[in-house]
Amino acid sequence: MGMFDIKERRLIPNWRDFKRTVQLGELSISNKNIDKVEINIDHVIHDWGYKKNAGTAAEMINACYISGIANILEIKEAIDFIHKNPENSSESLLELINIINESSQQGHQQNFKHLLETDYETIEQFQSLINNKVLYKLINKTKNKIREEILNPINWIELARLYSINGQSDQAKPSVLTALHLAPDNRFILRSATRYFIHNGDYDQALYYLKKSKSLKNDPWLISAHIATSSLMNRYSPLIKTGISLTSSGQFSNFELTELSGSLGTLEFNAGSFKNAKRLFEKSMLAPNDNSLAQIEWIAKDDYRFKINLSEFDSVINPFEAYAIDKFEKGDWKEAFYNCLKWFSDTPFSKRPILLGCYLAGSLLNDVDAAITLCKIGLKANPHHVVLLNNIIYYSALAGKFEKIDHYFEQMNISTFEDLPENDKPVIQATAGLTNFRRGKIDDGKKWYKLAIVNSEKIKNDYFKNSAILNYTRELIISRQPERFEYIETVKKMKLVNKDLIFIKESILKLNQSSEIVI
Repeated sequence: MGMFDIKERRLIPNWRDFKRTVQLGELSISNKNIDKVEINIDHVIHDWGYKKNAGTAAEMINACYISGIANILEIKEAIDFIHKNPENSSESLLELINIINESSQQGHQQNFKHLLETDYETIEQFQSLINNKVLYKLINKTKNKIREEILNPINWIELARLYSINGQSDQAKPSVLTALHLAPDNRFILRSATRYFIHNGDYDQALYYLKKSKSLKNDPWLISAHIATSSLMNRYSPLIKTGISLTSSGQFSNFELTELSGSLGTLEFNAGSFKNAKRLFEKSMLAPNDNSLAQIEWIAKDDYRFKINLSEFDSVINPFEAYAIDKFEKGDWKEAFYNCLKWFSDTPFSKRPILLGCYLAGSLLNDVDAAITLCKIGLKANPHHVVLLNNIIYYSALAGKFEKIDHYFEQMNISTFEDLPENDKPVIQATAGLTNFRRGKIDDGKKWYKLAIVNSEKIKNDYFKNSAILNYTRELIISRQPERFEYIETVKKMKLVNKDLIFIKESILKLNQSSEIVI
C-alpha cells in the first residue's frame, strides 16, 4: 500500500545553500557575549599585507568570519577591495561580506515570502529532475570555486549539499569533513553537517562534531540541533539545562530561540508534560521560522490541545511543510500536494515532501503517473529508502507497469520479509499483495494482504490495519472474489478518523456500487 512517513518529527536543521540561509536570518547573532573562537589569523593578515588581490582578500574575509573578528583594519580593507573588484568575486563571498557588515543588527529582516533555488509548480517541471543536467553543471561550477578559494568552507559544504541532492552521499562526505576541518565552530557549517549526517543515519557523527565545537554551549541554534539529534537516538542531551537557561536569559532574540524552544517543547510533549510543552511552544511561536512552524503543526495534528492558525504566521518564509501538513489534515489534497512540490523545491534532498507528495498524488488525487515521477526523483537522492521503494512498487503496480518492480524489490536489500523492521512489514506485505493481485496471482495476493493485516494488529497500528483492509477490499472487488462481500461489510462498519482513509473508504464503496451496476 502507498504510504508516507508518519514517524515522529524533530527540529533537525534544514540544509539550504548559504545565500538563502543568510537571507532567512539564521546566521545572525544578537548576543554580544557569545565567546569568539580563538583562531590565529596572523598569517592571513601577513599575506594580505604582502600582496593585495582577490585571493588574499577572500582568505582574509573567510578567516575573520570564522574567527568572529570583524573590527580590524585589514578586514575593512579586504571588503573595500572586493567591493571595488566584484567581477572576480563569488556569490558566496559577497554574501559573507553582507553578514559581516550586518552583524551588529539585531534580529532579522524578512522582505520575501518565498526563497527557492528553483521554483517547481507542476509535475511536468519536476520531470526534469530525473535526469538533471543542471545539477551536474552546478557541481562542476562549485568545484571550480573550490579551486579558486580552497580554504573557503562554504564552498566545500555546498559541494556536499549538491552531491547529496544527486544521491552521491559517499562523494559528499569528504567535502563535509573538509568544511568541518576548516570551520569547526561555524554555525552554518555545523548545522549543515548535522543534517548531512542525520540524512545518512550517522547520528553519532552529528553529535561528535557538535560536541567538539567551542560554539556549542552558547549558541541556541547548535544546542537545538544537539537536543534534536540526541532525541532521535533516544538519548538524553546534557545540554537541555543549558538550553532552558538560554531561553530565559534575555540575551537572544525570539527568532534566535525559536528552534531551541521548539526542541525543548517537543521533549516535554513526548514526556507527557502538556503545561511545559505549551509554554515552550508559545515561546517558539513568538518569531518562528519554517522549521519551528512545521514542528508545532506536526504536534497539533496529534494533539488538538495545541491549536494553531497558520494565517497568523504569514511573515514566515518558506512555510511549505507546515502548510502541506495542515492542508493534508484538513483533506485539501490539491493544496497539500502543491505545498509538497514547494517544500521539495526548498529542500531537494529531503524524503518527507516526496513521501507525502506521492501518497497525495497516487492515493488521493488519482494521478499514479505523478506519484511514480515523484518517487523516481526521491530515489535519486535516497536510492535504498525502503518506504520510497515500496511506494514506487505500489504505484507502478496500480499503473500496470511491472517492468522494474522486481528491480525495486531487490534495491530494498532484504533477503526475506522477516528481515524488515516490524513497523515496515505491514506496508510492504500489503504492497506485495497488490503486485500479486495485479499480476493475476490472486491466492498469493490474498496471503500477503492477510499477513499485512495480522502484522498491523501485532504492532497495534490501527492506521496500517485499516489501510491494508481498504486496499485488500479494493482488489477483491476488482477481481470479483467471493470474499469481497464480507470485506465490504467490514469497510462499511469502519469508524475512521483520518481524512485520507475516510476518502479512500468512500472511493471503495463507490467502486463497489459501480461494479454491482455493471453486473
